[in-house]
Amino acid sequence: MKNVLSFLLGGSIGFLAVLYFIFYPEPWSLRSALVIAASLLVGIVLSILLHECGHLFSGLTQGMHLLNLSVGPFVIERHEGKYHFHVVQSVLGYLGRVMMVFPERLDEKIMRQKLIRYIYGGPMTNIVLGTLSLILAFTALNYPFFLIFALVNLFLGVMNLKPVMAGSVMTDGMVIQKLKSDNPADYAVLLTGYALLLEELTTKDVKQWSPALIENLENLISVGDDPKSRVYLQTLGYRYLPNEPAKISMLAEPVAFKNEVQKSDYYSDITNITYATALFFGNEITDYPEIESHLQKISKLDKIIDLKRNALLSYVHGDITQSIQYLRDARNALGVWHPLYSRGEMEKRLIDCMIDAAENTHS
Repeated sequence: MKNVLSFLLGGSIGFLAVLYFIFYPEPWSLRSALVIAASLLVGIVLSILLHECGHLFSGLTQGMHLLNLSVGPFVIERHEGKYHFHVVQSVLGYLGRVMMVFPERLDEKIMRQKLIRYIYGGPMTNIVLGTLSLILAFTALNYPFFLIFALVNLFLGVMNLKPVMAGSVMTDGMVIQKLKSDNPADYAVLLTGYALLLEELTTKDVKQWSPALIENLENLISVGDDPKSRVYLQTLGYRYLPNEPAKISMLAEPVAFKNEVQKSDYYSDITNITYATALFFGNEITDYPEIESHLQKISKLDKIIDLKRNALLSYVHGDITQSIQYLRDARNALGVWHPLYSRGEMEKRLIDCMIDAAENTHS
């Protein structure tokens, strides 16, 4: 059914484009080709921006606060009441993203309803604007840009409503499907993520976070109903490492190093690097069976994870100096702001602890 709908969407877009040029023929020339190419480029960028702004304004109507909004490498971040602009390469392949948070704890049912409206805001903005632009293209404003802008918006809006995974990222449609589900296991990870963002607004010191939230993270990982829950191993690593590596090892061991071949999977990467870091702090990494092979299967999706993997490989090989350099490179790569770590305070503290441990080994 999904393939049929995609075929119908593509066919409809093609039919509208052909129909437009039948009604309003354009003399083909280099100039007209350049105009169409420029219109397509501007239309795509503008459509992505409007999609994210649709999420933003829908979120504001639901009482949410903006954390950051990005289109390609361009990021607007709200930090300590001020807005900051960054140019940072996106991660995980998304072209645009907006992150928002509820300023207070909400009842689960109410939060789900508000999040559904917030998520719908992006694709519905594209669909509404695309429809209006299409009407204008066939009536008052017979200019190719409005047709192209309309078709790009309709494509982006409809495709985002399909409940699928785009690499390691869920489409809006999949998020909505999970939030509407009657099975708590489908939306538990999503709701916990917003609870985590709220806790992070209170303090960046994860060791001071609510014990109930930490217990919830541990339960989600232990149950394992949703592979995306493994991303919370990273948060728990910030809480328990370097002093309590056994707790991380206990949570991560059942799911770590299970990928038989190297592949791009962010959730597996998080699991594997967190487990390997726990082994490092527990002085077990050099004795772990086939550790080199396991580390080499971690993908290069995220530069920070890749550098930490290289640091641990160098440590296993006995090259402590190179290991420390990789860790310093990872800390520097976090910069002022990172798409997956935001300001990265907790990750920087963890990397500093790894550097100290490696230096103690070296001395």
